[in-house]
Amino acid sequence: MAQLSISLTVISETALSVGAGGSAGTIADKSVVRDGWGRLIIPGSQVKGKARWGVEQILRSLGWDIPAPFDEATRVEQPNPARAIFGSPQQRSPLHFADLVGVVGPVDQLDALRDGLEQRRSQIRPSVSINRRRGTAEDQRLLFQETGLEQMQFYAEEAITGALNDLGHVALLWAALRLSTRWGGAKSRGLGWSRIAVAVAWNGVAQTDAQLEQELRTLAARKGGD
Repeated sequence: MAQLSISLTVISETALSVGAGGSAGTIADKSVVRDGWGRLIIPGSQVKGKARWGVEQILRSLGWDIPAPFDEATRVEQPNPARAIFGSPQQRSPLHFADLVGVVGPVDQLDALRDGLEQRRSQIRPSVSINRRRGTAEDQRLLFQETGLEQMQFYAEEAITGALNDLGHVALLWAALRLSTRWGGAKSRGLGWSRIAVAVAWNGVAQTDAQLEQELRTLAARKGGD
């Protein structure tokens, strides 16, 4: 199997919030997920979920029949690129998805800046609950949500690692990640708009955007041949 390593940097254009499900000692009704040093993170599980959603959308646009991961139809192992990349209930994914760690400053100084108070900073944003049927604010539903800072970078040098034999599948994963412009929660409130930088090395060789674009075209041309 050819070894794959993908570096990811997500740069938040608007404040980003990946909720931890509680207040964690703040005035916020919903706090953010942090690592052991108190730095904000985008969990690897969300990276995998966003990547899978993007891969499936691309494949469907190319005419592949991609069932839901736990659909009964997946009990019959029909090969497709999504299953090869992410696995299925009967097949473990060959890839590992790491957490992206938030950093205020250059990403190459992530470890050096780790203990700085700036790296644990967040902000509290007030919002109201909207009645979607009436389009008006609900009574007594003022909420406070903890978010990261705008222009914060979330980074992992080895965000996705593992082994994939098909460079077309690597290109598909690369394209899906580049389509991911919304991260975290509360997107309807304007949170989570981001841009992303993706660097791919396959079998120890850095892949250019032009090479990956060509591999994606080749994958599209051989639809259904996996």
